[in-house]
Amino acid sequence: MRKAYKIVAALAAGIMALGMGACGGSNGSSKAAGTDKKANDNVQCQNKVKKTGVEKVTVWAWYPAIEKIVDNFNETHNDVQACWVNAGQGLPEYTKFQNAIKAKKGAPDIIQLEYEAMPQFVSGAEKHLVDLGQYGMNKYKSDYTKGAWNSVSMGTSKSVYGVPVDLGPFVMFVRQDVFDKYNVKVPTTWAEFAQAGRQLKAAGYDGYLSDWAPNGTGVNPALFAQKNERIYKYSASKPDKVKVDLNGKGVKEVMDYWKGLVKEGLVDTTDATTTDWNTNMMGGKYAAYVQASWQTGYIKGLSKGDNGKFRIYKAPVWDSSTPMVNQGGSAWAVTDQAKDTAAAAKVARELFASDAAQKIGVTDGGLFPSWTKELNSDFFKNMQEPFLGGQKLNDINIPTAEGWKGYDFLPFQTYAYDEQIKSFTKIVKDGADTSSTLSALTTKLNDYAKQQGFTIE
Repeated sequence: MRKAYKIVAALAAGIMALGMGACGGSNGSSKAAGTDKKANDNVQCQNKVKKTGVEKVTVWAWYPAIEKIVDNFNETHNDVQACWVNAGQGLPEYTKFQNAIKAKKGAPDIIQLEYEAMPQFVSGAEKHLVDLGQYGMNKYKSDYTKGAWNSVSMGTSKSVYGVPVDLGPFVMFVRQDVFDKYNVKVPTTWAEFAQAGRQLKAAGYDGYLSDWAPNGTGVNPALFAQKNERIYKYSASKPDKVKVDLNGKGVKEVMDYWKGLVKEGLVDTTDATTTDWNTNMMGGKYAAYVQASWQTGYIKGLSKGDNGKFRIYKAPVWDSSTPMVNQGGSAWAVTDQAKDTAAAAKVARELFASDAAQKIGVTDGGLFPSWTKELNSDFFKNMQEPFLGGQKLNDINIPTAEGWKGYDFLPFQTYAYDEQIKSFTKIVKDGADTSSTLSALTTKLNDYAKQQGFTIE
């Protein structure tokens, strides 16, 4: 699932209210499971329910091609039907969910949540996502990649707060025509990446090696993760405790690296997914761009006769110890307002648990699956992308997805992203002192956590 670049700060107040109300306990308590099979009989669905007279389970989601996925589920099930509504993509949906939590009514049975958004609905004493471990979800652990599973189990061994759907393996997009024209080798390390920029410039290329987007959010934690830096610490097993630490040596090195490239004039600082950025990307002004694999779908959508000029490669590494990383992805979660919790858990598990559903998600929706059976299928392995010159793109994507181990996000990730954007921009774009700016940011985020009632580990 494509990750939005900048999650606006408008949600911060809502998160604050939710967080303060939620904190204060240690392991939390769950509401009684819903058992009402008739409660959704008269709800309005965006899809046309295939079979009448059977139980309905409500679903909020914005996955591409979701209506086809829901239709596939409903056509293959006689005991229950999925009733889908698009309640907004990302932040608008989360805001509606938070309003429903406050009102104690109005939430769907199942909700699509990005991995990074899940902790804010699990933190504190009053969890709002159902632990699917109670419904046997743990026996399906091996069906999903390790990183995806760790993202929905959030530091616990038995609890599971979502059914993984998709991932965003971190890769490098390259304008092959630019590298070929100037006879520059495609880089495999970050040192080579910088050198390639200097070589392109020396050879007469009038564009930029790449862009460091000030409005980037998830891309920076992925870059830090390549340095094995764990900047956030949070576990659903200790939902009232968090830690933020951006003072690590690796974080400083990453920030200084990009600051240096900008200072050399090798890297641009245009906000991503804006009109200017789109023009630059498609006009060959950026020779390379490191991002999640879902970027393929975005730039493909911008394409106007540029098919075949881009390729993807493994993201540059620092050295042989650099881990595989991920940016984005999402899961199905069952809410504590589910009318029939057991039925919702079944639907959440089975919506994507078939070859037909996975194929729709991959081909029609452009999703990168977390389901290992799909990753290992000949169909997925051999997929060729005309936009990438017929490249078998999953030769690059699959090893990265399988190598990612997962990492933590905060119960107030929206606020953290907003503050990070300000601080990182000061460093990379404006040339502010790296250490003092990161130190101030760390203090600010930990102070914010305390204000919300969290204990700092």
